[in-house]
Amino acid sequence: MTFYVEGISQNLAPDAQVRRIGEYVSLPEAITVAQKAVDAFLTRTFTPGMDFKALFALYRDQGEHPFIFRDDDKTFNVPGFNHVQYAMEKAKAICGDQK
Repeated sequence: MTFYVEGISQNLAPDAQVRRIGEYVSLPEAITVAQKAVDAFLTRTFTPGMDFKALFALYRDQGEHPFIFRDDDKTFNVPGFNHVQYAMEKAKAICGDQK
């Protein structure tokens, strides 16, 4: 089975833009790549003193949102990865705010 990681950006144009990030043979590999896409935006966007709510809001509004699909077309965003939940937890970790 092949897992496709695709990033959706809504801030690049009036319509959403889709970018194929890659194709992977295992779900853990696809999840790692999707997490790295979120991590890259959050670390690039973070500024000292920023709280996690502000960082997460920027991700939600401007970040590329990765989704993972299987090659059998039966699953939209396979179980095991939720970019929103991951970005929120990662933003808390980056900002040092666990509230």
